[in-house]
Amino acid sequence: MGVRSFFNDMVARDNYDEVMEYLAVTETQHAPRFEFDDAPEQLRELISVAETPRSPERSAWLNDYADKSWSVPDGEAEVILAKDHLNAIRYVNRYLRKANAKLKQDGYLVCSFDTAQKRRAQIFSKYPRFFAYIIYFFDFLWHRVCPKLALTRRFYYLCTRKVRKVFPRPEILGRLYYCGFEVVSEQYIHDRYCVIGQKKREPHKEPHTYGPLIKLRRKGKGGNLFNVYKFRTMYAYSEYLQTYIYENNDLDVGGKFSDDYRVTEWGRFLRKTWLDELPMIFNILKGQMKLVGVRPLSQQYFNLYSEDLQQLRIKTKPGLLPPFYVDMPETLDEIQDSERRYLEAYLKHPFRTDWKYFWEIVGNIVFKGKRSK
Repeated sequence: MGVRSFFNDMVARDNYDEVMEYLAVTETQHAPRFEFDDAPEQLRELISVAETPRSPERSAWLNDYADKSWSVPDGEAEVILAKDHLNAIRYVNRYLRKANAKLKQDGYLVCSFDTAQKRRAQIFSKYPRFFAYIIYFFDFLWHRVCPKLALTRRFYYLCTRKVRKVFPRPEILGRLYYCGFEVVSEQYIHDRYCVIGQKKREPHKEPHTYGPLIKLRRKGKGGNLFNVYKFRTMYAYSEYLQTYIYENNDLDVGGKFSDDYRVTEWGRFLRKTWLDELPMIFNILKGQMKLVGVRPLSQQYFNLYSEDLQQLRIKTKPGLLPPFYVDMPETLDEIQDSERRYLEAYLKHPFRTDWKYFWEIVGNIVFKGKRSK
């Protein structure tokens, strides 16, 4: 790239409308649309009005609908419209829990928010790219990091006259599942992201943290569930989207979900370098895992396996170094065959099998650079 072209690139601005058209396609690539047949009539009317061009009449109708929907006694509402976009609500989970209490079983919550991608598009279309990178960095720290840290949260709300938190799409979807909803529709309406959640259960009670270390429920020996420790590689609340991702995304090479938008850029680096799994050493020290063995799986992923392999898996502890790195399988069937070979050999000769697999795995990772995607 020449000096002139580099300079032109740094002073250029993105086209906001073009970026939003692109996001409307890419961010909803695997998302269900508002096309389900059993939707109540008032929900259809609400979406129909929301999709009309912006006008004072449209805003007045939506505000009036939101006020009326929240005035219904607890447990009786069929459709609720959020009174404001979620970026402007300080206690989002508390708000979603209240909506859950208002709705009857299988009732619908309609909410909207500005995504982190939209915020980036706003900055890069307003400022030359050189300045946009700098502004976006500090905007990220202020509107995404500060509201979530205990040390800076109070200062952030003290300084901001109006809440303007920025959420990545996976975080809001995960919060909805955390608060007892299942997402039945996602789409951009104008330039705001609209999500329809259906009440299916009571909200989760366990606290959620934003820390770099997370605990994930995984299937262990005897079929018991235990907490696996890992460094965070996904957006907050992404762990609650496991079933949703499974229902809407295909499996990619290596048995991972294709186009898994829950993984952050930093998380991809941690996964590629295998650093995200280092905290599993704590699980080994606690006796829940061993050094070599099949991966600890979530209940949803475990259910994809054949019944005979499920029974084989729960006879042993899962391991930090899986047989995947010996065979490098690409499809789910190949992964199952690889694990079956290891498990059958391990049950006959435990030490000999783990010793052999350990050196093959280390050789493939260190000297041949093999990695999971």
